[in-house]
Amino acid sequence: MQIDKGRLIQEAVARLSKLGEGEGLLLQPYKKDRSVYVIRRENTYLVVERGFARKEFIVDTKKIKKLLKTLCRKEFPRSNRIWLNYVSQENAVKFNSF
Repeated sequence: MQIDKGRLIQEAVARLSKLGEGEGLLLQPYKKDRSVYVIRRENTYLVVERGFARKEFIVDTKKIKKLLKTLCRKEFPRSNRIWLNYVSQENAVKFNSF
């Protein structure tokens, strides 16, 4: 589903809190040429940035909001609407490997 950039962080954090272990979210701009994957672990989140930079972060629930805000500003600077998709536990393994 597409979400306005202004609501993205709030919506993503709300959805992340409801996910089970191993599930995640995929954030992409309209062109889908860059992405940010967020996969829930036990007490942390694995955040995989694939776009201008290729980095991985492991953060706890207190810091996820600030990291997402920073990454969205960097990866989606001119996008007004962002694709926000659910990633199942089986597909999350694929995102973690590249």
